[in-house]
Amino acid sequence: MAFPSNFIWGVSTSAGQIEGGAYDDGRTASIWDTFAQKEGKIFGGHTPTVACDSYHRFFDRDIHNLLGLGVNSYRMSISWSRVLPNGIGQLNDKGMDYYKRVFEALNTNGISPNVTLYHWDLPQVLEEKGGWANRESIEWFGEYAHKMFSSFGDVVPMWSTINEPIATYIGYAHGAFAPGHTDEKLGNQARHNILVAHGKGVEAFRAVGPAHSKVGVVIDIWKRHALTDSPEDRALVMDQDERNWKFYCDPILAGRYSDYLLEHLEREGTLMHMEPHDFELTSQPIDFFGLNVYNRVMVSQNQQALADFSQGGNFMNNRSEYYPKAVYDAIHLLHDLYHINCPIYVTENGTYFEGDEPVGPSGMIEDDDRIRYVKGFLEWLERAVDEGFDVRGYYLWSLMDNFEWPAGYNSHFGIMSTDFENGTTTWKKSAYFYRDFINSIRNGR
Repeated sequence: MAFPSNFIWGVSTSAGQIEGGAYDDGRTASIWDTFAQKEGKIFGGHTPTVACDSYHRFFDRDIHNLLGLGVNSYRMSISWSRVLPNGIGQLNDKGMDYYKRVFEALNTNGISPNVTLYHWDLPQVLEEKGGWANRESIEWFGEYAHKMFSSFGDVVPMWSTINEPIATYIGYAHGAFAPGHTDEKLGNQARHNILVAHGKGVEAFRAVGPAHSKVGVVIDIWKRHALTDSPEDRALVMDQDERNWKFYCDPILAGRYSDYLLEHLEREGTLMHMEPHDFELTSQPIDFFGLNVYNRVMVSQNQQALADFSQGGNFMNNRSEYYPKAVYDAIHLLHDLYHINCPIYVTENGTYFEGDEPVGPSGMIEDDDRIRYVKGFLEWLERAVDEGFDVRGYYLWSLMDNFEWPAGYNSHFGIMSTDFENGTTTWKKSAYFYRDFINSIRNGR
């Protein structure tokens, strides 16, 4: 059995990483625009001000690349501050018109838009009011979501409320992401609020009720694996799982945080404020689950053993372990632990190269590691489909090299390279691989 004929094949991007046009046509700064201005926060002092310039180049570059790949869906996000410069209130006509034209171009060309409302780029004006740590953020997001669903619900068939809410925790607790705070309790409050905001978004979607559209959420699962079978390593797996992907999956798929997590946060003095009805919002039924999966995480109390393991042979050039079974494991986990009863889409999967990628004799970037990686993940994904799991699509991250958050323009995830000086893109070997793979599936291999 192969992938079904109606399987979705796509690529993923996000507004904050590709659009640029940071201050054009009424858009105001996001927290990443502000964060990038702080010394030492972004590799090389890079900023997302121009990025891939997709705000100006989507219609004469990006759409043609998508058509060339043969994908039938494109996952993207809306820049909140482009459509709502004040975060709430009056819509920005020029920003709204941009997305209207993007959706029209995609639909006209048979490429279904899969749109994320929040991919990490909170308007700076809202951060100045406390950002996600302010409980009012739940209402801010609900208003934003309602406006987007009301405006575009009939032309966008798939919506995700939030992408990877763990990024909010990193930004408020550890300072590595925008907005750069370093307060554990603040981080826990921010990530709790964003989960409730997800629920507020689902509530807004149901209220608008677009007839031919679905709503979901996107969570990244990096399953912890113990390096040894020692009690200490097994305990570390449990603790890190609870504090990472389970923190987000539990309220959405199980309607509560675990007793383990609540007891530990209470003991540590970092427990967030929660309202009685929060979990009624977080656990509303969703139409699909967006799974971002890149790898597993090995853990051990023995740091030297862990370091020795990371020098092993099953690693790629970027020193990431090659473990394509991670996607199969994550799909099993969602069913075994949560008995998930909605379709799963792999909304992100890919790998990166730091610095200059290898160029072959013909001048093409020969990213063989990426091809090996994607091919391996697709083999395990197909196995999950063969076993009957309801997986309906795969989106490769990413269409092109872009602004990779703190790594700036030094980490390349794209299957196309981007010249950030002139905005041109060039296909890598992996882009041809992905195009040919999609064609082979459609032609029955």
